[in-house]
Amino acid sequence: MIKGVKIRFEIHNILFSIYKFNRTLNYSSIKKQINKQKKEDIAFLYNVTLNSMRLHLHCLKIINKFVKKRLRDQEKILLISAITQIIYLNFKEYAVINCSVEIAKKLKLYPGLINATLKEIAKNKNVLKQIKINFSDLPLWFQKKSRFMANYEKKQFLENFHKEPNIHIVFKDEERLKKFEAKLFKTSLVSGFLLDEKNFQNINSFVKGDWWVQDFSSFLPLYNFKKINKNQLLLDACAAPGGKSFQILSKKFNIVLNDENTNRIKTLKTNLKRLKLSAEILNQDFIKFDNKRNYDIIIIDAPCSAVGTIRRNPEIFFKNKGPNFEKLLSIQENMLAKASSLLNMNGFIIYMTCSFLKIETINQVEKFLRLNNNFMLSNFELKENKNNYSKFIKNNFMITMPDIIFDYKIDGYFAAFLKKIK
Repeated sequence: MIKGVKIRFEIHNILFSIYKFNRTLNYSSIKKQINKQKKEDIAFLYNVTLNSMRLHLHCLKIINKFVKKRLRDQEKILLISAITQIIYLNFKEYAVINCSVEIAKKLKLYPGLINATLKEIAKNKNVLKQIKINFSDLPLWFQKKSRFMANYEKKQFLENFHKEPNIHIVFKDEERLKKFEAKLFKTSLVSGFLLDEKNFQNINSFVKGDWWVQDFSSFLPLYNFKKINKNQLLLDACAAPGGKSFQILSKKFNIVLNDENTNRIKTLKTNLKRLKLSAEILNQDFIKFDNKRNYDIIIIDAPCSAVGTIRRNPEIFFKNKGPNFEKLLSIQENMLAKASSLLNMNGFIIYMTCSFLKIETINQVEKFLRLNNNFMLSNFELKENKNNYSKFIKNNFMITMPDIIFDYKIDGYFAAFLKKIK
């Protein structure tokens, strides 16, 4: 099989698996497919796969302009991938079209349709690149769950959700940031956006374990939480891959790390080793924790729809089914209830999700406070950059959309500090 056809056929199979069977890029069988590739091919594979999912709604609009018949799933996905490469990634048109036609033959599709459609699209690519999508083009489940959004928020989301994310990094301390050998746009005394994102894992200070990658929105809550001291015992209930735990450990505070997922625990341990940090690690279902040990602070980065990380996880919109909200909401409620039973008096639950949907964020916290009058919502106070970051704090909730700050892209995220008062 010709190399260009082979790698694009792998991309097609991965996209089809995600679309048809609601899998993710981290699903083990997909990971195995990716890991079999040569190093230089992996970058190509990720580039095309991720951008095909990010831009698939734009591609569908383009397809509808040129194809009037009802397409089979395989045809639709093959066209989405090819259009992404031709229009948005500016790959050589003839190579993309020829490979797509060969794949169509292998899949026993109609290669003539694929060939004719892509040639016509390629002729008009400069005009088609300008195509915009509307909020009504987004998945129906998302439209329903985001009815609370103001028009300006919907516009902001449409402008940002499909763009590649930037890399934000967090240092162990201020001194390591000051000695950083690459270019950085600072977001705090210990964090910033990388200006050159290529091959960041080869930077000497990364290899030495001076810093880790963590989205700005995920970093902000713990950076601004002022109630931690060395006499307390903390628990990160869903710790892997570790960003929030590293924020605590780098200050030499006492924290227990837990995660239910065995594969994610392996990643956590690898990250800890590179960073030269250590902690007690548990591999348990947090909801089934025993109550033999209490904690002063419990961090819950709860399982959620993850719509805030849509740029990093574009399969959320690409899958043919939406998230199971009934299951997710139940897990979130049970985790909050378990945390309340494990918490010492005057302790805190730091409840976070990589979602901005009300049902997973504000509504969950308000329901918890209604059912638990021994808790209160604590203040969310910013340490620095108040002029720039205060827009993210509303009624002591931290809420970000997939947004842009200082010309850099950040995730959607939510955080609330819940204090046990009696």
